[in-house]
Amino acid sequence: MSKKLNQQFGCSQMMLPEHRSTLQEHAAQNRWYETMQRPVLDEQEQERLQQVFEEALAKKQNITVTVLEESGRNTYQGIPLRSDQATATILLSSTSGKPRLIKAADVVQLEKLDHR
Repeated sequence: MSKKLNQQFGCSQMMLPEHRSTLQEHAAQNRWYETMQRPVLDEQEQERLQQVFEEALAKKQNITVTVLEESGRNTYQGIPLRSDQATATILLSSTSGKPRLIKAADVVQLEKLDHR
């Protein structure tokens, strides 16, 4: 079986260095695109995120929020202070003392840290 796989990719051993580097750059671009692509959240997942947020807000629990921004995916931790449905934003306390304002549309993942 392994011999068959080696023969299948044997042609890559004869690849020119320019082509190999171009292929590696293309693969890196694909990986970057996958991390920058907004995941599709179905209705059930959106409800789960909303439920986790509301429970953490009511109980003053720490949460981890993963946000998709221009610089990539960033993760923030803190206690949710409030949410504003008019502007679709979340106010999250932070360790630096200054609360962070997060757009709800940018949230791709939300998890509780305190499991009580």
